[in-house]
Amino acid sequence: MKKICIFTIVAKNYIGLAQILESSIIRFHKDTVDFHIIVADEFPSKEQKTPDNVVCAKPITGYSEEEWQDMSFKYTLTEFCTAIKPSVFQYFYDKQYEKVIYFDPDIYVFSPLTKIFSALDTHDMVLTPHVADPHPIYQGEDEWAICVTGIFNLGFCGSRNADSTKKMMQWWRIRLTGQAFCDRTVGTFTDQKWMDWAPAFLGDKLCVMRDLGTNLAPWNIFEREIYQHDDHTLWVRPRHNDGDTTPSPLVFVHFSGYDYKMLLKDVISHQRLSNPEKHADMGLATQIYQDALRKGKETFLAYMSLEYSYNQYDNGCKIENFHRRLYNGLKKEGYETGNPFSTGKQSLFHILQKKNMLVKESIDKLTPKNYSDYGKKLSMLNRLFHTLYKIMGYHRYPLFIKSLYHFSQPESHTFLIPKNSFPKSKQQGHTL
Repeated sequence: MKKICIFTIVAKNYIGLAQILESSIIRFHKDTVDFHIIVADEFPSKEQKTPDNVVCAKPITGYSEEEWQDMSFKYTLTEFCTAIKPSVFQYFYDKQYEKVIYFDPDIYVFSPLTKIFSALDTHDMVLTPHVADPHPIYQGEDEWAICVTGIFNLGFCGSRNADSTKKMMQWWRIRLTGQAFCDRTVGTFTDQKWMDWAPAFLGDKLCVMRDLGTNLAPWNIFEREIYQHDDHTLWVRPRHNDGDTTPSPLVFVHFSGYDYKMLLKDVISHQRLSNPEKHADMGLATQIYQDALRKGKETFLAYMSLEYSYNQYDNGCKIENFHRRLYNGLKKEGYETGNPFSTGKQSLFHILQKKNMLVKESIDKLTPKNYSDYGKKLSMLNRLFHTLYKIMGYHRYPLFIKSLYHFSQPESHTFLIPKNSFPKSKQQGHTL
């Protein structure tokens, strides 16, 4: 066993993508790093053949059967994969690795990770901020969104097997058992927002790595320019003159939000950035990543067809995100719903069916951008609020508007479920 472990967490359909990350790491650190792919869900058959470094999370993370069932139902795929992250760190600490590092599966390494390894010789944790420098005139996509989602990007987290990180991982694990939702109304964003506490907890044991070549991504490409060095390696320098001017080798890129199938077809498609080709130099890195995708295409596409285990009830009907949060609300209020994946007569599914909350076409991907006639519907809603204003008057209307904050959380709508449908638990509901 080597002293350094690098791991990623995926649903089984992203194993092929994780193997592309693996190939980029092993290229530089074959003799010094053990790489592991942790699969958050389950394979349909125990006889499923996978590489030796592919490990199912459930047996190694130490959650009880009740905790696993609760978390895998109430969380979306992304929320669940991130919620179990600290438990995987703990697993590798117990394996006596000296340094344990996490990468998201959509990361690609372009040069040695030596700087990160060296930082962990003198620090217990290494994190990278979404943006490296203060920019008086901000030119990124959405500065406030970063305030909401967290200062640090947890697509990467480097740690040393030390008392301080063991303590922090236990703290993190407990919080993520109940609060790994992506919910701006309460200020949570999967596992990520919680790490805003890291500087307070770790002090000078935390290394905030502001190196421009580390964790380059769509949210910080506005401040970083990629260029090709004389020896054909890729380097990064500041795009503007309002920050550190020191160039750095390109260490790793976080290709978050890209459509990887479309990249195979030479089409740059991004779910958030309206103009991913705005910074043409990004193409220097993207082209290399596309070549790696093509090289691993067969395995990548083979795994992509596998369904996420916790995406449907036991009859195959899709679980909507609203269902997950209603369930969480009932649990918080102390109700026992039984197995939430069940579709029996006394199940949550049965109640949702009675309430006409099961639809053929998923509503999860509806946004103001893709909802038909959204502008007209918003105008109708404005007229409704205008009527309410006339009824309530000025003194009551502002209070009414403030109260809508409460109803922005799906958990606040458990009144839609008859409370006599489930027994009340002897224990209190979730507090975290």
